[in-house]
Amino acid sequence: MLEKRLRRLEELAAGKPALADICRYYSCLYRLFSEADSFLRVEVDAEPAAPRQRQGFPLLRGEMLQIDAETARTFFASLLQVMCEHGEQGRDELQVLQGALQAEKLNLPVLLRAAFDRDRKPVTRAAEDAGVSPALLEYCLTTALGAALERCRQAGLAEAVVADWEHGYCPFCGGLPAIAELRGEEGKKLLQCSLCGHQWSFHRLTCIHCGNTDHETLAYFTVDGEPGCRVDVCRSCSGYLKVVDSRQRGEGLPLEVEDAATLQLDVLAAREGFSRGKKETTGC
Repeated sequence: MLEKRLRRLEELAAGKPALADICRYYSCLYRLFSEADSFLRVEVDAEPAAPRQRQGFPLLRGEMLQIDAETARTFFASLLQVMCEHGEQGRDELQVLQGALQAEKLNLPVLLRAAFDRDRKPVTRAAEDAGVSPALLEYCLTTALGAALERCRQAGLAEAVVADWEHGYCPFCGGLPAIAELRGEEGKKLLQCSLCGHQWSFHRLTCIHCGNTDHETLAYFTVDGEPGCRVDVCRSCSGYLKVVDSRQRGEGLPLEVEDAATLQLDVLAAREGFSRGKKETTGC
């Protein structure tokens, strides 16, 4: 997976020089994710988890996350360093956050579980105490958390996920998809979680945000220069989702890289009044 991601990032940087800086940033992130020690362990009893999933609850809950504080601190320090080295904006705030980490002002196990549970109060308090914006701290926490969850998923934990999941949020961790893929001759639609990277099948003509199936209010748009990529929009809830057609764009592409490579589509969708939506479930 690492080599595939790095190869695709090299191709994007060569084909789109404007993306060279962000490609270098993601290359460093993926190397860190691959080489760093894991700070997260999750234990799931699949038998009681299955009935909960059939009721719409994702497999994982924040209380299941077993976080090694020292390993998490080491990983977070490396993550902040990568961000400082490759980001032009927010560097001063990142350095302030580095100082707070060194001064042991960040309780990472508590903050990482809060980020997983989407409980913004502890994150906001910690950010204010550290002197940084809550948005920056939340981004750093979810980036670290996503890398750790992906490892857990790849280690076989996702095998406990039920097969007949029909919701627009991840059956593994409850995260929202950032991008989808159309795969195979029939164009089967697969959503990919923006947090842990898990993929699951979903109805092609249904809004992932509100469940709308009215063809009159569902549409999509494309952009010149992005073949095999479109944006599905819902005029009922103003949500959108980027979709990559692997029949045109190529199979086996790392979708998280494609998401980063198509940021202009996010900008265009936002200009038209659409958003990635908010998670509204009974599940987490």
